[in-house]
Amino acid sequence: MVSLPQKVLIEPNAIEKIGDMCKELGLNGKPLVICDPALEFGETIARITGAETLSPESSEMAYLKNLSEKAGPFSFIIGVGGGRTIDMAKYLSYLSGKKWVCFPTILSHDGVVSSRAAITDNGAKISLDAKEPVAIAIDSEIIRNAPYRYIAAGAADVVSNVSSVEDWRLGSELGEKYSTVVAELSLLSAKAVISHVKEIRERTEHGIYTLGWSLICSGLAMNIYGSSRPASGSEHNFSHALEKLGSTLIHGEQCALGTIISTYLQNKDWRKIKSVFHELGIPTHVNDMDIGESMLIDALVLAKSIRVHPRYTILDRYHINRARAKEILGNVRII
Repeated sequence: MVSLPQKVLIEPNAIEKIGDMCKELGLNGKPLVICDPALEFGETIARITGAETLSPESSEMAYLKNLSEKAGPFSFIIGVGGGRTIDMAKYLSYLSGKKWVCFPTILSHDGVVSSRAAITDNGAKISLDAKEPVAIAIDSEIIRNAPYRYIAAGAADVVSNVSSVEDWRLGSELGEKYSTVVAELSLLSAKAVISHVKEIRERTEHGIYTLGWSLICSGLAMNIYGSSRPASGSEHNFSHALEKLGSTLIHGEQCALGTIISTYLQNKDWRKIKSVFHELGIPTHVNDMDIGESMLIDALVLAKSIRVHPRYTILDRYHINRARAKEILGNVRII
């Protein structure tokens, strides 16, 4: 069974309407706002909805399991913040059995509606079953005024669906279950971003609206299929490898690099993809990053084996040692 959001609100000053939205959905009683203590928006929403606020100190699984008991007296949860806070809110909602409302303050990745949560276990990032939000409210003014780097990263995360769906298709040739409808939904999200890069870069109202819905549709594709397969392939393996090696880049930036590499290996138009990332302002050459050539090479070597539960990707067709990784990265002009 697939659970979908009952309401999605993307407009200026959406923060002022969140109380009415909760009432329309029958979310009565006192909510618990999960937020970053440095964000004023959590306190604003708490004041509007009569909520209490809670700022988790860690995203560790064991810590959050203990913390979930504090959600007991509350009627529902509102997650306010960036990806890490949203993931903690959805996981706490899952653990406590509460409905939750998503209020992202940046649009840096497609986890706003996903039923998966990126949580740490003894310091290692893992993906766990969580809970889809009953509603999503995106205040376009808040998003517009956030650092542009996060907007670009969110757009890049959606564009990376191009390589993940191709990996999925390749897996289907070996007998993996494949859904054309879900794959097309994932690709539709990527195509929408690619078609509106200029508006996204300029942070127009329609640009923010397009990015918001693209991230939501990408997340819905994962929820419908029941796993991250429609939006996570070899490019995400590369991103996870960079994280493991201590990368200072954010998720969408890492996925952008992985997508350039993956589409090159898939014999797709990697130059066009790279031009999209360039137009978005994503760094695509080592000279423009805070990480070095050696880390990029190590990540590409590691990427094939990064998943605990492997799924077929284009990386499985190649033996990539350090020399081959350096060659690939040079060919796509990342180094």
